[in-house]
Amino acid sequence: MNTKPLVYGLSAVAVVLGLLFLISTISAPSQDPVILARDLVTSVLAIALGVLAPILIRRFTSE
Repeated sequence: MNTKPLVYGLSAVAVVLGLLFLISTISAPSQDPVILARDLVTSVLAIALGVLAPILIRRFTSE
């Protein structure tokens, strides 16, 4: 079963949503530092996982 298109599609969605969440967090930051940190970490992790997933799938598949 070829899962690469699914991984690439979900990675693109993760990057786009992470960027949108990051822009939203930066443009209207929360007054609570814990919530601000949570939002920033969530958006950065979404972007990082969206970028790393295709790299890792390419490296660990034997096709």
